[in-house]
Amino acid sequence: MSQNFNDKDYDAYFKALEERLNSQPRKDTADSGISSKIPKKSKRRLRKTPFVVLAVIIGIILTSIFIGFKNEKPETQKNTKGETAPVSDESKEIPKISYTFNNSTTDIPATNDALAAIIVDKDSNTVIASRNADQKVYPASTTKVMTLLTAAELIDDFDETFTMTYKITDPLFKAGASVAGFLSNEEICMTDLLYGIILPSGADAAVGIATKLAGSEEEFVKLMNKKAVELGLKNTHFDNVTGLHSENNYTTAYDMAVILDNALRDELCKRILSTPRYTTAVTPQHPEGINLESTLFSHMTGTEPEIATILGGKTGYVYEAGYCLASYGKNNSTGKEYIVVTMKNSARIPAFKGQIELYKEFAK
Repeated sequence: MSQNFNDKDYDAYFKALEERLNSQPRKDTADSGISSKIPKKSKRRLRKTPFVVLAVIIGIILTSIFIGFKNEKPETQKNTKGETAPVSDESKEIPKISYTFNNSTTDIPATNDALAAIIVDKDSNTVIASRNADQKVYPASTTKVMTLLTAAELIDDFDETFTMTYKITDPLFKAGASVAGFLSNEEICMTDLLYGIILPSGADAAVGIATKLAGSEEEFVKLMNKKAVELGLKNTHFDNVTGLHSENNYTTAYDMAVILDNALRDELCKRILSTPRYTTAVTPQHPEGINLESTLFSHMTGTEPEIATILGGKTGYVYEAGYCLASYGKNNSTGKEYIVVTMKNSARIPAFKGQIELYKEFAK
C-alpha cells in the first residue's frame, strides 16, 4: 500500500530500508556457539529485530508528520452550530458600506416634498440623487430595520420562544404604537417576532424580542448603537427599538440607506423585508395564527414604477418624523438594484407616490 504523507511518497524509502536490513549478515545459531545459552523467546526476538527497527523508524516518521499536521494552521473550524466554516480572517471581512457622491449626482426633483432623501445605485455604491442626505431626521418606524438586523444577528435558536406580557403591551397601547397583535402570556417564536417587527411594524414584537435577547429594551438599544458604530454611521443614534418619538432617536437619509443595505446582506432580513404577508404559528391565544400584512405593500404592489420593481422595505410615521420610507428595488431590464430613502414627507400619499416617481426617473 502506498504510504503518502504531506504529498510525499515513502514507498521507495521503505523498500530501500527493508533491503538494507535484509542484506545484513545473519549469524546462524548453529555456528554461533551460543545456541544452547539463548532462551527460545530471546531467539524469536533476535529474528524479529529488523522488523522492530523498521517499526520504530516508521513510528518516528509518522509522529513527526502528525506534529507537523498539528502545527499547521487549519483552513476550517467549527462554528457555534457545529458547522464547518472558514477560519475568521480579519483581512477577509466584508468591507463597510459607503456611498460616493460624484459629478453625476443630481438633486431630488422638487415634486417630491421629502425633507431628506437619497437614491443609491447598489451595484456601484454611487449616489444618483440626494437632498439633505446628511441632515439629522427622526426615523419613526424605519428604526425597526436596525432592530431587525441587530436581533437577527443575536438569535441562536429561531424556534426559541418569548412569552408576551402586559408590561410590554399596555404602555404601547397607551402610546398609540402600531402592534402585531400578540397577547399577554402568548408564546411567540423568534421568527414570528421578526416578521411582526417589520410587516405590521409591531412595537410589541420589537420590545418583546429586545427583552428576550438583551434582558430589556434599554440594553438592546445599546447593542443597536454599537451596531451603528460598527457600520460606520456618524449621524445616527437610537433611543428605543420602536421609533416612537424621542429627540435622541435620530438618523439621516444616508445612514438609513446604509442600515437597509446591510440588512439586505442577511438573507433572512432580506426575505422579511420583501414579504407582503405572513401568518404566525398557531397558539392558544390565536388558534389560526395572526395574519400579518406589510405596511409597505398594503399601499402599493411594487410594480407601479413600470420600468422597475420595488421589492421591499420599511415604512415609518410619527408626527414629528412625518412619513418615512426606506425601500429597495431593481430595474426590470438590467437587474440593477437601488435603494431609495425618503424622510419626512408631508403625508402618506406624497410619500408613496414620491417613491414610485423616483424609481421611474432614476432606476434605469
